[in-house]
Amino acid sequence: MTATQAPILPLDGVTAISSNGENPLAGRTHAAAIDLGGTKILAAVFAPDGSIVSRAKKMTRAERGAEVVVDRMAEAVREAAAKAGVDVAELQAVGVGVPGPLDADTGVVFVAPNLGWRDFAVGPALAERLGRPVRLGNDVSVAVLAEHEAGAGRGTRHMVGIWPGTGVGGGIVVNGRLYGGVGDLAGEVGHMTILADGPKCGCGGRGHLEALCSRTAIVREIARRVKGGEKTRLSKITGKDVTQATSGDLAKAIAKGDKMVSEVIDRAGYYLALGIANLANVLNPELVVLGGGVVEALGESFVNGVAEQVRMQPLHAVTADLRIVASSLGDDAGITGAALLARRAVQAG
Repeated sequence: MTATQAPILPLDGVTAISSNGENPLAGRTHAAAIDLGGTKILAAVFAPDGSIVSRAKKMTRAERGAEVVVDRMAEAVREAAAKAGVDVAELQAVGVGVPGPLDADTGVVFVAPNLGWRDFAVGPALAERLGRPVRLGNDVSVAVLAEHEAGAGRGTRHMVGIWPGTGVGGGIVVNGRLYGGVGDLAGEVGHMTILADGPKCGCGGRGHLEALCSRTAIVREIARRVKGGEKTRLSKITGKDVTQATSGDLAKAIAKGDKMVSEVIDRAGYYLALGIANLANVLNPELVVLGGGVVEALGESFVNGVAEQVRMQPLHAVTADLRIVASSLGDDAGITGAALLARRAVQAG
């Protein structure tokens, strides 16, 4: 097997941790994982017992081109391995969560808007640099996989994960397996139409969940209201351009009693609840896990508010007992899911 020929395992091939009681992150040696974002690269090395023993961060620098990004990914893995006292050649494999639809078999990312990629073979490129097998997965799908295997969804059979952040990503677990669909592209919950003729989504559609409850949508609505003459404490926190507000900035404004920001957040929570109710009516899951930057910053009060809104939606037979919780892995969900890809890829090989 050459460095560019990573072992293959479909994402839906991972069963629930409760089925055999084994630690899904354990392996015969160390493994590396990467959570690739539009602004930062987070790499980690996992020990044979499944624990994280080192981390490394790099700025993505996507504006410098795809090859530079891959170089920085490789550098992050080497740095994390050095911190762990492990030679890169000793790593079982490298798992990567990528922000965009992809072909896991070939390692090609079809499109990653935040990176400026289209039809880029990042898997083979990274494998060539590191000399180790590389396995890719959609970033939010692998985060949901991690929550199902080792986090808030551990032991569940039917689960949905929704991650509101810069966009809105998701993942669906059916009968204990991550559901990929015919092209392994299922889980794009952010592109459900929630409000006909609503605000334009980055994909070109209108009224999508992502266009209504992502951080991008939230700050855009705040900016619209500021332009209309309303006041917000965000202007003091972020400066005149409130569209630059982070999820943490939104939480600070709410903590200071910012009524307008609270109203916009409540509006986003309402639309998120509608999306959850729609998914519940179609899939009838036992659990919905909410993660991502918006949820992490706004905390339990936001999650509880969304859950309350969901229970107000019909069909009550579906929504009344539906559990809605926050991610328990937080920022580690992405790298944990990527590590699971690395472990399972090797086992499949």
